[in-house]
Amino acid sequence: MRKRPLIGIPTLPFQRRWENAALEEIDGEELKYFWLLSRLTSKIISSVRAAGGAPLALTPTEDEREIERLAAKLDGFVFAGGQDIAPSFYGEESRGSRAPDIERDRFETALCRAALERDKPLLGICRGCQLLNVVLGGTLIQDLPSVDEKWTLHSRSDVMRGYVHEVKILSPWLFPNHSGETMPVNSMHHQAIGRLSKHLQAAAVADGGIIEAVSAPAYKWAVGVQWHPECLAEDDAVQMDIFRALVEKAGS
Repeated sequence: MRKRPLIGIPTLPFQRRWENAALEEIDGEELKYFWLLSRLTSKIISSVRAAGGAPLALTPTEDEREIERLAAKLDGFVFAGGQDIAPSFYGEESRGSRAPDIERDRFETALCRAALERDKPLLGICRGCQLLNVVLGGTLIQDLPSVDEKWTLHSRSDVMRGYVHEVKILSPWLFPNHSGETMPVNSMHHQAIGRLSKHLQAAAVADGGIIEAVSAPAYKWAVGVQWHPECLAEDDAVQMDIFRALVEKAGS
């Protein structure tokens, strides 16, 4: 029997500072956020497993040797959604970023860089797409509605399994079983790629030029999508194909 590729999924299901806190002591908005993050992580795990991979959730560490071992031993990675990346990681001051988590930023930027150095296949989703751009030298738009009020529509976390807007496909090879120049996607972000890394190519864009998907041609398979395919994959074969491509490359 063929071995199932081991796919690491960095995430942060809970804050360590709450380990000894009573439920009523935790801010309600933070609880809602981590409930959403837990749901999205569970859907990524299910999608990776359905695509033929063996998912492994990874929590933050600053141990460089542990990060190097993870990058060396695992076959591929999915960098998931979550809090905004701290602007200091791409050389800017805060201009609308919300509640960055420095511990997670340090862990995931180091792990992403180590995975790329080993040419391990990886998929970045939402924050993970932005992370790939930042690690490769790009910047972010810190708050889309501050640039254009119409872009408020991109922040629709209430529509997980439905579609919010369309994207224009620039790299059809990423979606081999989709016909047509555009594709409907869901949308749960208020940030997006700003200056695109010179190591990335835009693979899909939304109205107004917002970059919605990227690929890194110099690597075996490094792809980022701004939407959440894990929420659509159960009913949408084109979105499941994204996970299948990752697992196929990780197992080759």
